[in-house]
Amino acid sequence: MLTTRPCTATCVLDGMPVTLTFYPDNGVLRIADPSGSCVREMRWHSSWRALLDEFRYYNERGEVHAQGVDEMMTRIDGHSGQSLHGMAAA
Repeated sequence: MLTTRPCTATCVLDGMPVTLTFYPDNGVLRIADPSGSCVREMRWHSSWRALLDEFRYYNERGEVHAQGVDEMMTRIDGHSGQSLHGMAAA
């Protein structure tokens, strides 16, 4: 089995640094708080570059519209198709 390396980045949402970890082989996106605890896990059905663009766009709009983390997660969920939150592990 081929295992790809995850893509990671750190960004700031609502003044809190979060770590994005994206696994391109299965599309899983994990968002963790500064302590490393998973805040949200979902599927992202696009590229790593597109995900970074979403966060960049969010930060640019957020400065003007004072968006919150929940709004960003809703936006990401809308683009990703389906959330893994609440799904049972197979």
